[in-house]
Amino acid sequence: MADYILQEATLALPDVFKDRTMNLFTLNDNGANEFTFVVSRASAKKEENIQAVAARILREMEITVQEFQLKLSQPVIIDGEPAIELFYQFKNDGTVIFQRQTVVLLDEQPAGKKIVCYIGTCPDNFSEYYRRQYQDIIRSIKFHREREAEPEQMLLADDQRIFFALDTETKQLTSFDGIQSLYQHLPLQRAREGLFLIYAQDGQALRIAAVPGSEPVRYALWTLPQTGGHHLAQQLSACRAFEGVAGLDSLEGVRRFLARGRDDVNHG
Repeated sequence: MADYILQEATLALPDVFKDRTMNLFTLNDNGANEFTFVVSRASAKKEENIQAVAARILREMEITVQEFQLKLSQPVIIDGEPAIELFYQFKNDGTVIFQRQTVVLLDEQPAGKKIVCYIGTCPDNFSEYYRRQYQDIIRSIKFHREREAEPEQMLLADDQRIFFALDTETKQLTSFDGIQSLYQHLPLQRAREGLFLIYAQDGQALRIAAVPGSEPVRYALWTLPQTGGHHLAQQLSACRAFEGVAGLDSLEGVRRFLARGRDDVNHG
C-alpha cells in the first residue's frame, strides 16, 4: 500500500489506486472572485513527452472553452524537471478568464507517467500582483523523488511456484501455476508499462526487468527488496475478479492461500 499525507490526516491505499486528486487554493472564501491556484493530475501515455502533453492540453482547450486565445507557450524548469508554461484567456458566462498553467510530466511508480498541472486563474485581469504570487508558488515546488527499488534476484525459467498478476485497469487477479504459464499469458508490453502488479507465491512484489547482456533484449521476473506496504494481501480489497488456479479463483481462496501456503490449494 501507499501512504498519503494529507493536510488533515494520513491514509493508506492499495497500489492499484492512482493519485488523480485536485487541490484548490483561494485567497478568500469567495473562491473564483479572485486569484485561485489549482493543482490537477492526470494519466499520461508512456511514450508521451512534455511537448506532446502541452499540445494536447491546448487542443482540448480550443475545443471546450469559448473564445480561447493563447498568449504564451514557453519551456521552463521546475525543480530540475522540464515543463511548459502556458498563458491564455477564454470566456466563461461572458467573463474573460485569464489562466497561467505550468505543465510537468513525472514518472509514476511502479511504471508509467502522470501529468501534473499548476494552474493560476484570475477573472478579468491577471495583474502583476497575481503573477508574482503564481511565480513564487512555482519556484517553491520541490518534488518527492523516491528511488525506484532495484531488482535483486532473477527467477529461474523453470520455477514451478504459484504466481499472481493484478491487472491495474480491470482489477482482475489471475493466478498462474508456474512461471512459464505466467510468461505465456501475460502481455509483455502492458507489464513493462506497469499495468500489471506481479506477486510471488508468498505475496511479495516482483518486477519485470531486462536480463543483463541479453541480445536481443529478453525480460524476466525479478525479486525486489521486501517492503511492508506492497504485499499482495494488502491489495485484495481492490480486486474485482479472480481467475486461474483452482482454489485461487475467489477472494477467500487467495486469502487462505496467502495465510496458510500452497498445500491448501487444490490444483484439480
